[in-house]
Amino acid sequence: MTVTEEQVRQSPRNGFQRVVSDPAVAITALLFWGMFKVLPVRWASALGGAIGGVAGLFLRKRNRIALVNLRIAFPDKTEAERRAILRRSWQHWGRFYAEMPHASALFRTAEIVGMDYLKQVAAAGRGGLVCSAHLGNWELAVSQPLFDDVCLNPVYRRANNPWLDKLMFQRRTGTLIPKGTTGARQLVSVLRQGGLVVMLCDQKLREGITVPFFGKPAMTAPAIATMALKFNTPIVMARSIRKPSGQFYVEVSAPLSMPNTGDMAADTATVMGNINRIMEGWIRETPEQWLWMHRRFDKSEY
Repeated sequence: MTVTEEQVRQSPRNGFQRVVSDPAVAITALLFWGMFKVLPVRWASALGGAIGGVAGLFLRKRNRIALVNLRIAFPDKTEAERRAILRRSWQHWGRFYAEMPHASALFRTAEIVGMDYLKQVAAAGRGGLVCSAHLGNWELAVSQPLFDDVCLNPVYRRANNPWLDKLMFQRRTGTLIPKGTTGARQLVSVLRQGGLVVMLCDQKLREGITVPFFGKPAMTAPAIATMALKFNTPIVMARSIRKPSGQFYVEVSAPLSMPNTGDMAADTATVMGNINRIMEGWIRETPEQWLWMHRRFDKSEY
């Protein structure tokens, strides 16, 4: 079997991990998955929120990272307000994982706005790029099985634990595009065949370009802009957020306006700047639903 670049970049698995810890973690995750699946969705969501809230109390390193991000994003809020957002965020992510087995049922009751934009892009046959973020329940914004008339093909990072990778990602249909050189070739192939590719564009990439995010320079993955400009392919923004009622709101935007100055680097920076500003607006609207627990900015901030 050929080893891909993405597999090489993953943490190597030693014998103990392969034989003992990886299967044990996966079996535990599968048991929780089964428990959440047999529960009514509201019960599963409530239980997941409680578990997430408790788990967040013990993840001190992640809390420190999150509070740095919150201070950058919301300098005018008090420390107590930022900590309250973080507590609700842990509860939200507990709900997110508990709701994953119920994604199809949740989608059927969701309020959907802008689906015609996605269908128009798909019907044009030029391929398309869908940009989302680790916000709300992105399974509802990016999962191909949920859109009967449109096939979405997600770009993802393989989990280090191959058992978890199978549980969390391989259950999806469509073309799964792993990050790395092999994935890049698959992405180009999907676009050339008129397919739609989904990318989550809100996390740090060390090899990316510097683009402002909440007023701070942040290393940002430019791939979605580069592909759109190179192949003359539209980008639409998509998000799925939880409403106070518990129902989800799925929103797809009209295709972004694309610059065409002839300067690829400048145009790429412009597109990514526009994308970051849109995501900032999303996050400000529902701050408790964003994934604050990763290092988004330069390491000196932490």
